[in-house]
Amino acid sequence: MILLAFHSLRIKSLHSFNIPASSPLTRVPAYFNHDHIKFISRRQPLSTSTSSASALSVSTTTSSSSPLEPSILSNLDGHRRRRIGIIGGGASGMFAATAAADAVQRCLSQQQQSQQGEQSSLEGCDVVVFEGTSKTMAKVRISGGGRCNVMHDKTKPLPQILSSYPRGNKELRGLYTKRFTPDDTYEWFTSRGVQLKTESDGRMFPITDNSQTIIDTISDAANQAGVEVRMKEKVDGVEWREGNENGEKEEGKFVVITSSKSPDTLNKVKSEEHFDALILATGSFPIGQKIARSLGHEIVKPVPSLFTFDAKDLVKGGGIFHGLSGVSVPLARLTLVVNDEMASSSGGELSNAKPAEAEPNTTKKKRKRNKKKPTIIQEGPLLITHHGVSGPAALRLSAFAAREFHAVGYKCEVAVHFCPKWEEEQKVSKGEGSEGVLMDALWEMTRLIPKRQVATGCPLFTKGLEPSAVIPKRLWSALVQHSEIPPATTWGDASKSMIRSLVSNLSAFPLRVTSKGIFKEEFVTAGGVHLKEIKMSSMESKVKPGLFMCGEVLDVDGVTGGFNFMGCWSTGFVAGE
Repeated sequence: MILLAFHSLRIKSLHSFNIPASSPLTRVPAYFNHDHIKFISRRQPLSTSTSSASALSVSTTTSSSSPLEPSILSNLDGHRRRRIGIIGGGASGMFAATAAADAVQRCLSQQQQSQQGEQSSLEGCDVVVFEGTSKTMAKVRISGGGRCNVMHDKTKPLPQILSSYPRGNKELRGLYTKRFTPDDTYEWFTSRGVQLKTESDGRMFPITDNSQTIIDTISDAANQAGVEVRMKEKVDGVEWREGNENGEKEEGKFVVITSSKSPDTLNKVKSEEHFDALILATGSFPIGQKIARSLGHEIVKPVPSLFTFDAKDLVKGGGIFHGLSGVSVPLARLTLVVNDEMASSSGGELSNAKPAEAEPNTTKKKRKRNKKKPTIIQEGPLLITHHGVSGPAALRLSAFAAREFHAVGYKCEVAVHFCPKWEEEQKVSKGEGSEGVLMDALWEMTRLIPKRQVATGCPLFTKGLEPSAVIPKRLWSALVQHSEIPPATTWGDASKSMIRSLVSNLSAFPLRVTSKGIFKEEFVTAGGVHLKEIKMSSMESKVKPGLFMCGEVLDVDGVTGGFNFMGCWSTGFVAGE
């Protein structure tokens, strides 16, 4: 969204102006106030063109609907060159910088064509990115095993996409429907020559299977838009200074304090730069939280998200998972029962919030009721590893229960159902009152195949053209042994207590988590700047006007599958635009 204010300027007419055909942006009629003219963008269907630019007519008709929130260019008025700073050269930061530079170019183009020779109100705008390392977009480079999972299948219903965000799903709805949608993300990349493919699980990758394709595309777009990227320039802090220079009242500015090594002496050199607007895109790095806090924001304490589960007792010699690394279950259900210790921190602690004063207890003590404890449940493929378990089911649970796991030091018990889909299908086919379908099915085997050994293989099969055993053979044998059923036991010799024990391990296996593992394809945290302090329609701070935020610095995160990058592209684009 571009909103540009001009002081003491009268515009007689507004002519058509050009924007790149590859841009998902659209423009609509301007809203005029002759004392304080504002150009306010509104979305219209993007016209297709094979040329490098498409003309878009802008009418002087006043829009009847209410204006959208001001954007980063709101205050860039006056006869001088302005400056926008972006702290962080990651995925969201570079995307935001490109969007900001493109928006500046469009404003200048529109202004030049509309003023008919009058003096320009906006002399120009510098867009500067500060990156503390030697390379931009480091996470993009290693994500998806080096292939870069750009986004998730855009054809899926929006509620399904939003359900993959443990935090921020409600706030992202507006962005994904009105501001920068999944379709816009797809168009942004494909219009710049990136061909994307969708895999069976919904993940989308460049057909090159190389993350460098995405890095080069964003870098080229930033270069063409005139973005200046400062490598190895570490930001130490940001200050807000009111404008009182030369004894005259002037606008306040963001002062970015940086440090870098001198190329001559290699000594650390401190410097300050002033900016009219600032975009904070530092990801989960502490400096971003420090800057946001210094400018008045509350920080939801960050904790790890998207991690695997280590289960040392189960994978060591004699453990049920010993020697089963690489075995996977197509669909498992993981259930975490939230105890009191977990529940106390599930809401997210504000790291700089003042503790509430205890109020005197004037109420009578009520009799405690035995309430059923809440649970967090996730489903998906499950993979046994050398250290414990991984796969989408484990990763989703780690994301949705990030704070609960953190509260207990990643030491707790998770119940695993190895065949939930089969059980649900049997319940549907048998109708009501069929709660013990798994027990009934296995007990029936004592009659159908009495001479077959129980440990030989799973007798339950999936439906479809190519039926397969619900439980892989090696895992089934391990579960049978763990149920204390002797290896040579046949179905005909199996007792009811043996079958009951096996059913328990199949439907509620106690997975004892001893620590969290590392998911190398994505590094995500839960927590960041509290979303209640952000105008999601523009990503501008409600606390400090002129400050914008995007990406992981916010308390928004998704599960694996391209959702986190989708959040980066959308919040970054809106913050920059």
